[in-house]
Amino acid sequence: MTLAPSICSAGGQFTGWPEQAMDVLWQLQGEPTHATRERYRADRERLVRQPMIALLNEVADTDARYEDFSVWHYRTDSWWWQHQGAVIRLGRKIEIGLRFALDGLRIQGAWWYPDPGQVDMFREAVACEGSGRELSAM
Repeated sequence: MTLAPSICSAGGQFTGWPEQAMDVLWQLQGEPTHATRERYRADRERLVRQPMIALLNEVADTDARYEDFSVWHYRTDSWWWQHQGAVIRLGRKIEIGLRFALDGLRIQGAWWYPDPGQVDMFREAVACEGSGRELSAM
């Protein structure tokens, strides 16, 4: 995880989450009251959510395959205030999920509900000497 003193340069470039982002998330731990959430709403937006948007915009600028993304807002559940989530949709049912929280930035890939036969085709590609080596190298 990158921590930097500023969120974005004038050009909107991602430079990391500032130290203050962790302070905001720390204040929202446990079961914060509605008043506590409202007190930190603007700081959370500026210090936690906006850097995630800057990160995904920068990723999308480097490769058009990453342009379809969403950065989630917070809801009434405390968990959403304590974790900033986002998703990049790569294709039908294929996503990269991102989550920023007190334990850092987590990134995971997901392949949701593959169509019949897709899993077998994927397994064949992994087992194949040429494409299997290429996948392993990635």
